[in-house]
Formats: sequence, C-alpha cells, structure tokens
Amino acid sequence: MKKLLLEYANLIGYTFTGLIFGLAFALLFINYNHARDIDEIIDVSDNLTATREQVQAKIDTIKANAASYDASTYQGNYISYDLNNIQLRLNSCVASFESEESQNYLNKTEYSLKDVYGFGEFYQNNILNDCVIMQMNALGSSDSQSMNIPSLSYIRPFINLNIKKLMNSPSYIMSNIENADNYQFSNNDNKNTIFSLTRDSYYAILENYNTSLDLVVEVSEWYKNTVIGG
Repeated sequence: MKKLLLEYANLIGYTFTGLIFGLAFALLFINYNHARDIDEIIDVSDNLTATREQVQAKIDTIKANAASYDASTYQGNYISYDLNNIQLRLNSCVASFESEESQNYLNKTEYSLKDVYGFGEFYQNNILNDCVIMQMNALGSSDSQSMNIPSLSYIRPFINLNIKKLMNSPSYIMSNIENADNYQFSNNDNKNTIFSLTRDSYYAILENYNTSLDLVVEVSEWYKNTVIGG
C-alpha cells in the first residue's frame, strides 16, 4: 500500500513537472512568434530622396531667413534684443533638425516597429519639446515680455493652432505602438496588423516632423520680413 501511494505521488509529480515545462515552452513559442511579428519591416526608400531634399530645402530657408538679421549692421526700429532672441530660437530649431540622430532617421530606408518607436521618441524629445514647445511656443504666447514686436500678434494664431495640433498627435501614435504587445499569437492577421501599424505610424511621425518644420519655416519668413521692413 505504501509503495503504491509512493508511485502515485511520483506520477503526480512527474505530471505536474511536465505541465510546467509544457507551459514554459508554449510561452517561449508565443513570445518567439510575437517577436517575429513585431519585426515586420517596411521599406520607405521610394520617397526617401525627395523627403530628404524637401527637408534640407526647408532647413536652408530657415537658416537664410534667420541670417537676415545682423546686429552689427541693423538700423531698423525694433529692439536688437528681441530680434536676437528670435534668431537664437530659430537657430536652436535648426540644430534639432540638423542633428546627427535626425539625419540618421531621415536616411534610414527600412523600419521595424521598434525603429518607428525610436523615431517617435526622438521626435517627441528633440523636435516637439526642444523646438516647438521650448522655442516656438514662446513666440505664440501673448504674455511674452521679451517680444515687443507688434506684427508678432498676426502670426500668433497660426503658431498656436499648429502647436496645439502637434501636441495632441504623438502620444496617440506612441500609445498605438506600445499596444502592439497585446498581440500574443502569430497569424497572418496579426502580421498584417503589425505591418500596417509600422507603416502608418512611420508616416504619421514623419508628417508631424514636416509640420513642425513648416511651422518654423513660416516663423522664419515672418522674421525675415520683420527685419527687412523694420
């Protein structure tokens, strides 16, 4: 009787151990397939050259417009401190767009979902926060005490509208990418979903990148006209 109970206990133990190993293997298999799913690659090389050229042309425009003010030769009516302040803000944005990390993302021909997430984080930290919010938002504020230029009031609605639009978009995009971890089983539907998410998120971030750049271009055009006309 004692021997029978011992054999029964061993059988239960072996069964339980087998179930644990089976569950562990199943989880590893699911995670492996999930990792393969989220490694779906999109190719963005078709429009890459045109995108880089357009971005560089806009950056060159901002740099040229910012350089329209020279403190040593300016003889206009506006306070040099104000004009210098705006010039520094424009050049700070240029530095963000011309950074090595920015150029690496613009030169990248293939993106995984992880790559797109990295692009989104870069955009949020370096373009949205450092340029749009830190630099352009000050120009959009009517409470600014350092911008005593009347014509600034004409472009403030445009600045504020674009900033509001840009601030609402990235968190939604990044949240969608983070939710990709909810797909636990590998099948064609999930692969198609991940591929579409990767593609759509990339182009959404790129659109925000370009919208931010367009905002700075418009501000720089206003700045050039202010310097020349003032």
